[in-house]
Amino acid sequence: MDSSFRLVIVILLAIGFVQQAPAHHAASGLYDRDGWLTVSGRVESLFWRNPHVRFQLMVEGENGVEVPWEIEAGSVNSLERMGISEVMLTPGSTIEVSGLPGRGGQPIAFARSIVAASGEEVPLFFDINALDEHYELERNPQAADANQSPDLFRVWVPVTVPNTGSGRIEFPLTEAARAARASWDPANDPSLRCEPPGMPAAMDNPYPVAFEERGSTIVLRLEEWDGVRTIHMDASAAAPAPSPMGHSLGRWEGDDLVVETSGISFPYFDDLGTPQSDALR
Repeated sequence: MDSSFRLVIVILLAIGFVQQAPAHHAASGLYDRDGWLTVSGRVESLFWRNPHVRFQLMVEGENGVEVPWEIEAGSVNSLERMGISEVMLTPGSTIEVSGLPGRGGQPIAFARSIVAASGEEVPLFFDINALDEHYELERNPQAADANQSPDLFRVWVPVTVPNTGSGRIEFPLTEAARAARASWDPANDPSLRCEPPGMPAAMDNPYPVAFEERGSTIVLRLEEWDGVRTIHMDASAAAPAPSPMGHSLGRWEGDDLVVETSGISFPYFDDLGTPQSDALR
């Protein structure tokens, strides 16, 4: 990777907002990030699709009565990159699951690893090293304009992400916004209905992204949710109606691509119900 090139993503906050609507995947609202549990049982059913693999595990409870546990794992993309296939979670197989427990004692968990009937332990958690090995990030050999860096147009693997869904970031919210976030119910998470997030939540994910040059636009493809952002390099490009991804205008400042996005109709800043208005830029 050319050390002279820097990819900088900046999210400018314009928070003084109140609206209601669904948000991105609410892992923090559902699971205890500071807890840990291990349960064993029989795989009853499997949902092998993005954005998150899910399966039901029948766990023996009190008096020998089986209790259905809903287990969630990473995306199909990340699991397959680590050599994990749906065969390992075939309904009828007996496995042991370790991971984050559900809040409030719910029979749910976010799996970090499984132990198969054979005794083999398999990690299910996203691993940046697995991505590095999967992608050969070779430098684009084609020449480019003096105002552009050829290194941009390739696949990128985020090393760190803001993790706005951790609940550890204090945003300067208004009283109304704090009340709206406090009343948000994670059970209404639209990702459970396979509805993708909008900006800026769409950018806060650990999966690969790719930049493609297309004349006066740059297309930014996000592996998560198969998201697509179109960055208009012509400042005169007409702004369409508001949309979840908004209208992005880009410009080069040396080797930095600076993108400003407005016209965002997505109503939440993160996956914890923090509201944002259509004035967000």
